Amino acid sequence: MDLARSEAESVLTEVENLGLINAAERAEVLSTMDADFPFAEAVRHTDSVHAHIKVDDVDTLPHQELAVLGYRPENAEPGYIKYSTDAGVHFIFSSIPIAQDDGIRGAVTLAKPFLDHVGVDMRDEAPATREAFDAVVGRAVELGWREVTQSGPVHCCHTQVQEKHWTYPPADWPGRRRPIEFAFGSLRIFDKVMGCDLRPIDPAHELAPPEPGCCGSAQPGGPDGTPGEDC
Repeated sequence: MDLARSEAESVLTEVENLGLINAAERAEVLSTMDADFPFAEAVRHTDSVHAHIKVDDVDTLPHQELAVLGYRPENAEPGYIKYSTDAGVHFIFSSIPIAQDDGIRGAVTLAKPFLDHVGVDMRDEAPATREAFDAVVGRAVELGWREVTQSGPVHCCHTQVQEKHWTYPPADWPGRRRPIEFAFGSLRIFDKVMGCDLRPIDPAHELAPPEPGCCGSAQPGGPDGTPGEDC
């Protein structure tokens, strides 16, 4: 999919003007569409990208302003809502645990709202897309990034994808960088809660457990039983 950078910049600026992301986060999401983006080959097989933003309370978001801008609410659950746009950039807002970091005391130090991660949605299951998805692991090694794979199926409350790669940049990588999620496979939506596989903590984090890849929760919705979706 060809993502229109100018349209993406427009919607990201609108969300920044609402105080939901800052300038550095806007630039970070937008950089996924740059020719020199470290994982540009994967983005060439992308249906969309999303910014997952942690907020204090989803209910107090400027929902009316987002609707006026033409953003469409989807998959809304308590503590979670996704807004889709026509620019190929979508926004997920959550105030529930969606990351392994959320259950580790002292691991989360950023003030809300903040960008939890950027997602690259590789929905097309064609062989070329699968090849580009699989190549993320080797590309991460080449770049000196850390990587954690979640083998499928990967569940997020009512949804499922086949597999995910999570990448984390080295400390000296230029510019601010949050984790980047690569999700392969069509998004399946169920009528009932299927569980939530939390975003893995950066393996280099000083509070990371010995097995950072073991991040799935057997309880629907995460460690405190609250629902999550399309994480």
